[in-house]
Amino acid sequence: MESEIVPVTTLTPTSGQERFEFLDVLRGCALFGIITANMVSYSLYLYLPESAKVSMNTYSADRVFDFLELVLIEGKFYTIFSVLFGVGFSILLTRAQAKELVFHRFFLRRLFVLYLIGVAHAILFWHNDILQYYALLGALLLPFVKAGNRTILAFAAVSLVVPAAITLAGAIPAESFTAPRDFLYDRFGFASDERVDISAGGNFAQIVRLNLGNWFGQLDYVITSGWFFKIFGCFLLGFYLGRNEIHKNLQSYRPIIKRLAIIGIAAGLPLNVIYAYAFSSESWLHTLSDTVAILPLSAGYASLLCLIWIGPSGNKLLRHFAPVGRMALTNYVGQSVICTLIFYGTGLGLGGKIGPTLYLPVGFAVYLFQVMASRLWLRRFRFGPLEWLWRMLTYGSWIPLAK
Repeated sequence: MESEIVPVTTLTPTSGQERFEFLDVLRGCALFGIITANMVSYSLYLYLPESAKVSMNTYSADRVFDFLELVLIEGKFYTIFSVLFGVGFSILLTRAQAKELVFHRFFLRRLFVLYLIGVAHAILFWHNDILQYYALLGALLLPFVKAGNRTILAFAAVSLVVPAAITLAGAIPAESFTAPRDFLYDRFGFASDERVDISAGGNFAQIVRLNLGNWFGQLDYVITSGWFFKIFGCFLLGFYLGRNEIHKNLQSYRPIIKRLAIIGIAAGLPLNVIYAYAFSSESWLHTLSDTVAILPLSAGYASLLCLIWIGPSGNKLLRHFAPVGRMALTNYVGQSVICTLIFYGTGLGLGGKIGPTLYLPVGFAVYLFQVMASRLWLRRFRFGPLEWLWRMLTYGSWIPLAK
């Protein structure tokens, strides 16, 4: 009976003993791919005209590194990150059910706090935030709590295929939700071709206004590209994997994981060469390759990491990535804070001045710093700073931070 259910507030934060270290390792590795992919936007290289790119001394090497990033990185690690969100949902649900707790209200409050963090991240630092969309789509997992495995997999498959079907059918106009962005650009006196100059040379107030306008541009992208469906499909895949406790029994699934690693990488690499080749076009080839290329290689990467983890000494090698994964929220937002200080007018203002040959090593250095900083932080504290804030606002009570 409902009256016998324990209040949601008794669902306490996950302790170190309750965590699954390999999931933290995967999150940590995914954050490396995410910062690598995001550097093209952080550095403002993405928004430069071709003439500005050609004028750089590193242009020939930049083209090679840009192509390799598209083949090996672009989209793959956001996919892994999204699947892990679904796994995390299943773990939270399992804990709540074991303690006979009201889950829906707790989870919605958790998502609401995540949404607020995402909006603050998007407006104050970097408009391409993904957290707010995770929060909105995460709520759609709740109707699947009692669904069967086949139903979950069927909806996941449909969600992953729908974007290509909609785009190829022309059901969503290429520019559907840009009117608010254009209105704000006009209201703030910005021109679209001034985006790089304002970001790289503007003050904090100007950048916040620009981010506010670009926030609507990002909303346009996630809708018109079908990204909403892709993310939700990955959430469902993660929920399926988590509810079947694959992460608890990796050794038992070793033969399947090995086949998935081989097939995913062998099929994913050539498909992603096509994806990279068609990336800048608006052709049917880009739409189709986006659908069929990214998921196999993402699965191949994740499976390969699984095999290394369950190998004779793999956990010693990969365990270094667990702390950065335990602080995934802090480090995801932290990447934006650090990189905007490097490339935006609020810091060094290097945006638009370097290409992939130089900005990729900067991204690697930022990630390496986060690996070391996360390890040092977690020696003294139970959670990352944003994880701590997220938990306290979710549970509505004070949670000790220091160990």
